[in-house]
Amino acid sequence: MERNKLSVSQLNNYIKGVFDDELILKNITVFGEVSEKSESSGNLYLTLRDSGSILRCVRFGSGDSPQIGETVLVTGSVNYYAKGNRVTFTVRDIRPYGEGELRREFLLLKEKLRSEGLFDNRLQLPAFIKKAGVVTSDAGAVIHDFVSVIYRRHGYIDTLVYPVKVQGEGAAEEIAAALKLASLSDCDVVVVARGGGSNADLEAFNTELVARAVASCAKPVISAVGHETDYSLSDCCAGVRAGTPSIAAETVCRVNERFLSEFYAAAARLGGAADRIYSRAASRMCLAAKRLTDRAHDVLFKSRLAVTKTVGRMSGAAAAVCEREEKRCFAACSGLSQKVGALIQEKETALKTGIAALNAASPLGI
Repeated sequence: MERNKLSVSQLNNYIKGVFDDELILKNITVFGEVSEKSESSGNLYLTLRDSGSILRCVRFGSGDSPQIGETVLVTGSVNYYAKGNRVTFTVRDIRPYGEGELRREFLLLKEKLRSEGLFDNRLQLPAFIKKAGVVTSDAGAVIHDFVSVIYRRHGYIDTLVYPVKVQGEGAAEEIAAALKLASLSDCDVVVVARGGGSNADLEAFNTELVARAVASCAKPVISAVGHETDYSLSDCCAGVRAGTPSIAAETVCRVNERFLSEFYAAAARLGGAADRIYSRAASRMCLAAKRLTDRAHDVLFKSRLAVTKTVGRMSGAAAAVCEREEKRCFAACSGLSQKVGALIQEKETALKTGIAALNAASPLGI
């Protein structure tokens, strides 16, 4: 047992020797569909795939670069890198090999859905959004980015998360079920979101099941799957496509910003109209008040003039009555004075006669 102990380097070097000695792994040609590619330091890194497996490839130096989704023939050798414990197919030559089978299946499905009208009559976003449902993984950065944008710009918008698997076995079924559930909710809009990845990582969003679930959703759908350069069937069936989950959140915010802008503009127009109506009403009221004041002055002047004339006539009439009654009073007083004088004179004469009679009869006078 002690003799079978090997260090990691010894085992990896042994495996490398096996690969190097296996002639069948040298100068072979493989075909597959390009699912990923990248370039670094002048080298091209590819991932080829078919319906069952993938193959990591590298080509050192410059040359033609195939497109993602294209099926190619690559000629080279299988190499094992002991230091990184990695098997890589080192490519010497790349040639096109027609359209990829997976790509053809994707285009056929896309055309089928288009002919059924799933890309038409898509629900447009509402005028104002109070609640957004998000169908995505609850363990990644997608939901964090989405909520961060919403909270920073319009924190009053509620976010309801429907956690699902976004890749792997069962992901399409979970996404479709979540969309059906969100369709029955009180959300104003539903966002289907997933971060960037390879074509294989985005495969669930290119399935017929998810595409039909997006198209049949009773709520407007925003599709934010992958990067801005990635297009999926869920993008085609959704009402709005957003390049990334953050852009989807900004799209939701822009809807409300547009609504608020129009609301404030309408309020400003309404305020201006109210000011104009008030100004015109105030002007009419001032004119009416002036006309009323002028009429009141006219009526008061005429009434005062009429009263003055009436008072004048009444004063004249009273003076005439007073003069007439005064004359009658003077006449009555004059007659009374004459009668009183005559009575006094008569009584005075009678008194003198009585006194004379008394004096004549007085014993003192005899």
